[in-house]
Amino acid sequence: MIFPKIPLNEKERLEALLAYQILDTSPEKDFDDIVQLASEICKTPISTITLIDQDRQWFKSKIGLEFNENPREIAFCAHTINCPNQTMIVENALEDERFSQSSLVVNYPNIRYYAGVPLVNPEGFALGSLCVIDKEPRKLDDFQIMALEKLAKQVINLLELRRKNFQLIENHNSLLAKYRDLEQFASVVSHDIKSPLNNIMMLTKLLKENNKNQLDEDGNQMLDYIFTSSEELKKLVDAILNYYKHDNEIVDTSEKIRLNDFIYYVISILDTKNEFEFILPEKNHKIFSNKMALGQILFNLVGNSIKYNDKSKGIITVGFSEDQDHYMITVGDNGCGIDKSNFDKIFNTFETLGKTDRFHAKGTGIGLSTVQKMVQKLNGRIELHSEIGIGTEFKIFLKK
Repeated sequence: MIFPKIPLNEKERLEALLAYQILDTSPEKDFDDIVQLASEICKTPISTITLIDQDRQWFKSKIGLEFNENPREIAFCAHTINCPNQTMIVENALEDERFSQSSLVVNYPNIRYYAGVPLVNPEGFALGSLCVIDKEPRKLDDFQIMALEKLAKQVINLLELRRKNFQLIENHNSLLAKYRDLEQFASVVSHDIKSPLNNIMMLTKLLKENNKNQLDEDGNQMLDYIFTSSEELKKLVDAILNYYKHDNEIVDTSEKIRLNDFIYYVISILDTKNEFEFILPEKNHKIFSNKMALGQILFNLVGNSIKYNDKSKGIITVGFSEDQDHYMITVGDNGCGIDKSNFDKIFNTFETLGKTDRFHAKGTGIGLSTVQKMVQKLNGRIELHSEIGIGTEFKIFLKK
């Protein structure tokens, strides 16, 4: 008997094998199907997918064997990996000096015929073999050998899918951890910023009121600038807090909503001076959705229609239709419009177009990203139609 040689790249080969995280895993149907097919095509009672570990051969899948592993030193497949570019065939093990005295030949399972195709991964490392075994000397024809080699490639494809899946899981978990860290950082920083901002705004206001007769025009303008800048920063902080708050909201519960009643409630908050004309659906439709999520969607869309309207008579239209699977809600206006080149940008978090609204305030770039997030949580989609100087319409499709 001749013991198998250790490959020159053994250290790297073992590292590659471990990267698949497959050793000692439970049986899997995809692998079992391959060994079943290999046995049927080659008409052999035994077939295995073998992986060569440091001191053993381990069978990921097998037919016709009663054990799950063997010492590496007696493994036929340990010889196979030393010639990764060719199929190893032993027509009669009793006549082969490498195996004639092997316990696998003289005892159970009494191997006589062996054909093993190296399982070579994309980096060129032979991880093990797909093999068929018989208890009688024999030969395979060209078709059977070709089929066995193609099946071996499918084993590698399954291993690669497994490795990529683990990489995706690791990347997902890493990103999730980073996101949670960022979320916590944003929350802590935002809360820590709000308190001194409120103090700055309050003290600025008191300073101006208590010293209005002692300050000249420039001094008053400076205090106004400090107050306005602090107010803008506070709005951004509040927007960040709301963004992360709604990111964690669970919206899988639905309730009955009378659409017009709900819209009137949103309008009462946003248009307190009754400056805009609102056109609503003729019928007070009944829908079933998550009230919190829908409220965020309508609050931001109607709010934008008010803030970015440059017409002397602002008109905002809310429409509704439905089919068997979806509700469709539209929010349109006759405002300043959005250039088509910016359609993809406006839903990005913190992305602003550099415009000020009718109240001379800059946007935070969070409102529409929140809308998109809520729509996605409701298993819906959003469409945008807009023309500069004509107006903008958002179409929301919500799954029933």
